Amino acid sequence: MEDFRDFITEKKEDKSYRLVILSHDDPLDPNETAPMVRKKAEELGLEVFLAELMGCYLEDDGNNKLLYSYPVDKNGKPELPDMKHPVKYSKPFTMNPDDTLIMIRGLNARNGCASWWTMARNLESFGFKIINSVKCNEICNDKWYNQIIFQRYDVRTPATVLIRHSEGALDAAEKLDNKYPMILKTSIGSQGVGVMWVESPKALVGIVQLLYRESPYVDILLQEHIKTEYDVRVIVVGGEILGAMKRPIIEGDFRSNVSQGSEPEVFKLTELEKEESLRAAEVVDGDIVGVDFIPSSDRNKDHPYFIEVNSTPGLVGIEAVLSQAGSKAIVKDKKEKGISITTEILKKYMNRDLWK
Repeated sequence: MEDFRDFITEKKEDKSYRLVILSHDDPLDPNETAPMVRKKAEELGLEVFLAELMGCYLEDDGNNKLLYSYPVDKNGKPELPDMKHPVKYSKPFTMNPDDTLIMIRGLNARNGCASWWTMARNLESFGFKIINSVKCNEICNDKWYNQIIFQRYDVRTPATVLIRHSEGALDAAEKLDNKYPMILKTSIGSQGVGVMWVESPKALVGIVQLLYRESPYVDILLQEHIKTEYDVRVIVVGGEILGAMKRPIIEGDFRSNVSQGSEPEVFKLTELEKEESLRAAEVVDGDIVGVDFIPSSDRNKDHPYFIEVNSTPGLVGIEAVLSQAGSKAIVKDKKEKGISITTEILKKYMNRDLWK
C-alpha cells in the first residue's frame, strides 16, 4: 500500500472563504459528490450553500449577488415544485467575488439547460472564481473537443477519428487501418455510457446507423483499442496531484468506470506520468479535474495514452480509496480516521493565489 503522503502536500492556509456548490441531481447521475463536499466544508468551518441548478437564479444586492435555490436536503436531493405541490425557495445566499468560491457540478449533466451555461458565464464576468471554468467544462464536456485539444498540445492519446455523417463509418475505420476491435464513443456522455465495443465492419455500420436514427446530429468518435488490464484516474487540483487510483477493467466488460462496478485501488505514479497528467489538466484549463489515462508498457520512459479529462470528477470513490490508504499508511492510532482528499481540496483553496 502506497503512503498517502505521496499525494498530499500541505500548503500554508491564507484564510477561510464561503463556498457555493451549484449542482444538479439527475436520476441517471445521482448527486453524490456535492453533499459530501458540503459536509466536509462544514467540518472545516466554512459557510457553504448547496444549490440546485434547476430553477435557481441571481439577483443584485448592492455589490453582492443573491442566489436563490429550491431546498436541497442532506443527501443532495432537491425539493422541486410540480402542478400539485408548490415549493418555496430557500433563503437566498449572499455572494461576493472577494470571499465566495463557486463550485459548479452540473454543466455537463445529461438534461442540462443552456441557461445554466449563461449563469456560469455571468458569474465569471462578475469576477467570481468558478471551479471549473466555463472554458474547461466546454472542452471536457465534448470528447471530440477534448481530443482536438490533446492533439493541439501533443498530449499522447489513442488514434481517434470523427465519423462525419451517417454513412461515414467505414471511411473512419479505414483511417484507423481497419484494425478491429475498435472503441466507439458518442461525443457527449459520462460514467461509461455511450462507449461501445466494435468487433467488425457490420457491427460498426449498424451501431452508427442506429445512433443517427435516434439523434440525427450526434457526434460519434471511433478510437483505436489499447489493450490494458486497467486505466488510471488522477485527481489534479490547482496544478498539483492530490491522488491517483487504478481502475481495473470490469470482468466481462471493456470499461473501467467505478460507476460501472470497477473496484479501484491506490496507484503510485511515475515521474513521467505525473508530469504528463499535470500537462493534460493544464491544457484544458482545469482547476479540479480527473485525468484518465492508459499506462504505457514502459511507464518510466513512454508517455501514457490519455483518454480524457473529466471536469466534474466524482470524489466519492477516490475519497474512500485514499482515505483507507491514509489510515493504514500514516495514522498510528487505529481509531483515527484517514486523510480526506475532499478536505484537502477545500483547504487548498484557502490559498487565494489559486483564485486568480
